[in-house]
Amino acid sequence: MNKLILPLFVFFVGCVVPSEFKNAFDPKSMTSLILSAAFTNEPFSCAERSNMKSFGNINQILLKCNRELSAVDTDFLTSLNETTFSNITFTKLGNDQIWVQFDPLIFDGKYELNLQSVVSGLGETLQEDTFPIVIDTQLPTVNLNNYIPITDYTFFSERYWDFSSSEPLSHFSPPKLSGSLASSIVIRSIQKINDSNFRVYFETNFVSNVPGTIVFSFEDSKDKAENSVTNSITVRLIGLVKGPDLNYGRAEFEAFQNENGDVIAIYGYSSNAEILRKGANQFVVTNPSLPSILRGERGVMLDGKRLLITGGIPPLATISLNGSYILDTDTTAFSATGNMNQIRFVHNIVRLLNGKVLVLGGVSQIFPSFFITLDSAEIYDPNTEVFTELPNRMKSPRSFSCSVLLNDGRVFTIGGTNGIYAPMDTTEFFDPVTETFSWGPNLPIAVGALKCLKLSDGNVLIYGAQLSNLSNATMLYDFSKNRVVTIANSVYRREWSDAQELPDGGILFFGGAYRYNTSEPSRTIEKLDYGKSNSFYDMGMARNSISKHSGVKFSDGTLFFLGGEFGGLFHHGTDYYGLTE
Repeated sequence: MNKLILPLFVFFVGCVVPSEFKNAFDPKSMTSLILSAAFTNEPFSCAERSNMKSFGNINQILLKCNRELSAVDTDFLTSLNETTFSNITFTKLGNDQIWVQFDPLIFDGKYELNLQSVVSGLGETLQEDTFPIVIDTQLPTVNLNNYIPITDYTFFSERYWDFSSSEPLSHFSPPKLSGSLASSIVIRSIQKINDSNFRVYFETNFVSNVPGTIVFSFEDSKDKAENSVTNSITVRLIGLVKGPDLNYGRAEFEAFQNENGDVIAIYGYSSNAEILRKGANQFVVTNPSLPSILRGERGVMLDGKRLLITGGIPPLATISLNGSYILDTDTTAFSATGNMNQIRFVHNIVRLLNGKVLVLGGVSQIFPSFFITLDSAEIYDPNTEVFTELPNRMKSPRSFSCSVLLNDGRVFTIGGTNGIYAPMDTTEFFDPVTETFSWGPNLPIAVGALKCLKLSDGNVLIYGAQLSNLSNATMLYDFSKNRVVTIANSVYRREWSDAQELPDGGILFFGGAYRYNTSEPSRTIEKLDYGKSNSFYDMGMARNSISKHSGVKFSDGTLFFLGGEFGGLFHHGTDYYGLTE
């Protein structure tokens, strides 16, 4: 009889004490605590007994409970869980087991199986009515979208980076930055696009365009299984590296390369030549006393080693020269060759496909308010060392123009001026077969004292005009369509700048002045995203502000800029672009 006292007392308490869950055996109620204490020391619970690890892709769980179960409402359990698990079913096995099946879980994370309606035979609800299922098939990694291991400063142009993870992340923190360029980058904010894609906004503060490294580490980023991101990303940036100084100041000149990769700097306000041999670390003056030419001479490589120099104007003179010379860049021997038929400076010179050289236009004499511009042309034969004047004249007198050899063998001449300081908007072709000139397409903007660069696709870039009505336009001659279009406007005016084609197809613009004033050149380097967005991007800062300089491109894609002016003074320095840290 005494044995019945405790159960009867407990039953009485269960009747008089209100239950939050309307179930006296609910372990979360006071009554259930007393009942549990009377019948067992363990709360009602279910644990996994399927001998399956919660690691890898799973599609079923076998739960064994420590009480005999009452009837299991499998339909209700399905409705509770179908938003989390696809095609889930519950089956009661025996008196104390529940078999749960569902479509495979393939994404890492913590899933919760809702067992809210499971009740023991005594009416107890589960102490924990959710059951965790942890899926952890891999350690998370993060990738940098459009990642290029070796890139250039356009990497910073958008002012954000897009990252994607190999699996959904529960937390993505700003990446930790290290490397030589890390101190110049400040991360500002993160935009979560979705669980696997994140955009990181930043600011930069570069004082120069030097090669360097950025390393991204994701120490505080975790996946939904609480694993930390395991990888880091290293980006190496190419940039400017100081080269050897020139021995003499040079401006408004052109540098040349021979077949060995040597760089030849000649004239440009200094009547001498110096050579930087491939692999050497200094220029060597090879011809300290060349014939006196101030500026305006024009040269072209005749073959792999011989350089032809023509015309120019002497110091303190108003009349041009007609002399021409050959520099053997191997032996450094310098000798006179045949004279031109006309005196010329700031003329154009182009080597034709047959090895002969076309010389056209230029200025013969300077007066205070105008100059005499030529419409004549002549051809130099390297075999006979003779200049022959062509009977056919150019369509217009031209000086301060530019000419390039097209892929079909014709010579394309662009803009210039015809005797006064006003730019022209016309172009013309020279046909070497008929030795005649014909009009080409008009320019969208009149330009003079310009530069042009034939690109690898056969088109011609037109840029760097001094006389251009204060326009920032960069134009392109489309060879296939025979038309000139404005392809983009640079952010900065770039008179007397130098442009070179990059290995990735972009075009680097280095230096340049503003409104004819060499004391206001741009230190900012720009890149034209040619053939893609056709937009200009900021590439960081050069070491110096220069204009009237020159540049060459080495066979490995490295660019080399040399000489020029800054603030009206000669710049003796040089820079390599394309080297990595």
